[in-house]
Amino acid sequence: MLRTLRRVTERRAGQALVEFAVVIPVFFLLMLGILDLGRIGLYFVAASDLARSGARYAANYDNGGGFTDAQVVAYVKQQADGLTMANLTQASCTPATPPNPITGATASCYKPPAGSSYIFIDRTSATGVKVSIVYTFEATTPMVRAFFQTYYLEASATMVTEY
Repeated sequence: MLRTLRRVTERRAGQALVEFAVVIPVFFLLMLGILDLGRIGLYFVAASDLARSGARYAANYDNGGGFTDAQVVAYVKQQADGLTMANLTQASCTPATPPNPITGATASCYKPPAGSSYIFIDRTSATGVKVSIVYTFEATTPMVRAFFQTYYLEASATMVTEY
C-alpha cells in the first residue's frame, strides 16, 4: 500500500514538472508582451503631454506675435524626458500635419528612424496652432516584434492662439 502511494506521488510530481515546463514559456512571453504594451502607453502619454505643452507654448502671446517654431521646438526639447523622447527633431514635411495612420509611400517624410521622434508645428489655421509628435516604437519582445514590426505613435494637440 505504501509503495503504491509513493508511485502515485512521484507520478504527480513528474506531471507537475512537465506542466510547468509547458506553461512557463507562455507565461514569460505573456509577461514580456504586457511590458511592451506598458511601454507603448508610456511613450504615448509622453508624446501627448509634449504635444499639449508645445501647443500651449506656441499659442502664447509674445510681444505682439507668437513664439517662433524654433522657440517652440527648443521648449518642447527642454520639457522632454531624455529617456522616453530622445532625439526629438523638427521635421519639414508638407503638410505639417502627419496623416493618420502613417502609411504609404507619401508618408515616408513623417516616419522618424527607430527610437526617434519628430515634432510638427502646423500654423495654417488662422485661430490656432497644432503641434504633433510622432514616435517610432519597436517592441523588445521577439514574438511581439514579429506581429508589430514598427509602430508609429502619433499624438497631437491644438490650441487657440492668444495673439
